[in-house]
Amino acid sequence: MPYTTSSAFFEVLSLWGITHCFVNLGSDHPSLVEALAEAKANGRIVPRIITAPHEFVALSAAQGFYQATGKVAAVILHVDVGMQNAGGAIHNLFRSRTPCIIFAGLSPFTQDDELPGTRNEFIHWASSSADGENIGTEAV
Repeated sequence: MPYTTSSAFFEVLSLWGITHCFVNLGSDHPSLVEALAEAKANGRIVPRIITAPHEFVALSAAQGFYQATGKVAAVILHVDVGMQNAGGAIHNLFRSRTPCIIFAGLSPFTQDDELPGTRNEFIHWASSSADGENIGTEAV
């Protein structure tokens, strides 16, 4: 399997000392799942992946992880809806002064949508936001 951006993503997290990654994966994450499988098959070190049923749960778990261990965790969310669902937990992180590295996906795309899995379905466009700060205004 070729070295991909997703491979580099997990390599960098490991280099940063991130040992745990709390995730709520969706349609924008197949390349991450493939990179994890490939890394594990080849014995490369990647953060431990803990799947959460909801974005709020993922961030709350990362907060608890930091408070219990003193180690920062990464959180991977699902596109703009994931960031919206995480709003209350982000507020909790801020108020408790808990560090956390948060990533939100963006559906993959190519110039002309010529590859399967890129934005070739309506849902891929409906759930993406070009600017996270303006998620609310895009819905109005």
